[in-house]
Amino acid sequence: MPPARRPGPGAGRALQRVPLEPVEITAGALHLRPWKTSDVDAVCGACQDPEIPRWTRVPVPYTRDHAEDFVCRQAVEAWATATGTPLAVVDATTEALLASVALQDLTDEGDAEISYWCAAGARGQGVATRASAALLRWGFGALGLERVEWRAAVGNHASRRVAEKLGFTLDGTLRSAIVLGDGVRHDCWIGTRLATDPPA
Repeated sequence: MPPARRPGPGAGRALQRVPLEPVEITAGALHLRPWKTSDVDAVCGACQDPEIPRWTRVPVPYTRDHAEDFVCRQAVEAWATATGTPLAVVDATTEALLASVALQDLTDEGDAEISYWCAAGARGQGVATRASAALLRWGFGALGLERVEWRAAVGNHASRRVAEKLGFTLDGTLRSAIVLGDGVRHDCWIGTRLATDPPA
């Protein structure tokens, strides 16, 4: 697989990024795979749950056009420009959509930010934690990432619990640093996981 980054500070400004080949990762009963056109309705349905736009950048109200744009354009462009690795998390047997995970804002220096949301019916089962752990292993291994950030609006305790289970260190709180689906700035927690950190 082509590397997502080039050696040397600022190299990404001088060289064209090599596209990333979308991957599939199996993690027990979970299967992480690239988004498909057939996922549009499932994404639209999942994002009607008010808890998702409450804590993410998902637009409000969320329409089928938003879902189609995410699945058919944004996700494809992220892989093609090596800026992100958006993956659907589905049941390995039924293909039912359970969650979304991604490493985003990839840099040539080996930095990224992890993001995830979980469909309402799949919460409380460790889906986000297991899927994110699998994605992190791949990111640190195959992509050679050195540092991954986690951010969540203050009060998003569910996301914080996942990050803690993944071995992220809470670094502090940033003021008005995140804009959520409501279009309003919120304070956010920030944490980091380094490639040199011990396993979670």
